[in-house]
Amino acid sequence: MRKHGFPAAAALAAVIATGWTTPVAAGADEGSYWLSGPYAHDKLAVYLIHREGGYGGPVPLTLNEAMQQGLIEVIETGEVEELVVRNTGDHEVFIQSGDILKGGKQDRVLITSMIVPPGSGDLSVGVFCVERGRWSGRGGEEASGFSQSTVRLPSSNGRIALFEQAQRWLAPEGAGAAWSDWSDGEDLQSRVWESVGEVQADLAWAMSLDVADKRSPSSLQLSLENARLASALERYKANLGSLAQRNPDAVGYVFAIDGRIAGGDEFANDGLFRKLWPRQLTAAATEAIADKDVSTWGHPTLAEIEAFIDAARIGEAAGMSMPGDMNLVTLETDEVLHTELLRPGGLLVHRSFIAF
Repeated sequence: MRKHGFPAAAALAAVIATGWTTPVAAGADEGSYWLSGPYAHDKLAVYLIHREGGYGGPVPLTLNEAMQQGLIEVIETGEVEELVVRNTGDHEVFIQSGDILKGGKQDRVLITSMIVPPGSGDLSVGVFCVERGRWSGRGGEEASGFSQSTVRLPSSNGRIALFEQAQRWLAPEGAGAAWSDWSDGEDLQSRVWESVGEVQADLAWAMSLDVADKRSPSSLQLSLENARLASALERYKANLGSLAQRNPDAVGYVFAIDGRIAGGDEFANDGLFRKLWPRQLTAAATEAIADKDVSTWGHPTLAEIEAFIDAARIGEAAGMSMPGDMNLVTLETDEVLHTELLRPGGLLVHRSFIAF
């Protein structure tokens, strides 16, 4: 499979930074935002997206928060690509594309971002399997439901497959809307499985350790719980883990690995970003650890990050309605895949960028 990335425009001297660089103004079309960075450790460089006041709106519970508080149920349906969520609480719950659910008859990854409204009743959600072969309870886990969602899919190739599935839902072939004909007819579940195998193999190479867990060798979730990997990730957390807390106007980030812009996320407000930053960082750092490339690229400049963000907004769009009167929109260009979850009136909940 070809390597996906958005290369910097010129080779630069490596800059290892843990503080501000000069911010760059951007995004006049929807209110000013600015960028800071790079904040870097090893191959990973992070750039923060700052926006005064964000987009407003409430700070929902994260999926894992709601699961641990017993306020949301994620229920096995017996179908590989479908689960049911039920919010029994009185707070919104934010689900992010790429969240991995542990348990059930096999671990799954959520395809699209969404808000699960309070007292939602049963809502169907689309998922892919990230644990090939298992179709029963694992150990003492409950096969009818899921126990946690603490990690994200650390694979650009896997996230591209999620985007493509969402776009197929939004823009069926022949509908005249955005359509990625380069993946037309491809079995995207198989591509997700392939991406899981790539992550496991690359981590094994990087750490000289088989990260496949004997309890279920195909489980990406169990591989990401590996103690040696957790130890390696601590160094990234020590250098970059406090970024969201130290930058109270930050609402998102873009990350680059070995000089290649990989993607990023922007959220409605700083409160949601702060809650989600640890798992965003863990996923990005895991990709950096697994990366095999050794290049002469330095970290991308702030201007290159700005160009990447702006490029995401000019693609051909497709959209569909989501629960809670929200809308999901996908946009695609030759360089960037872009998804937005919007409240009524176009108010942002979540925006994702994937370098292509």
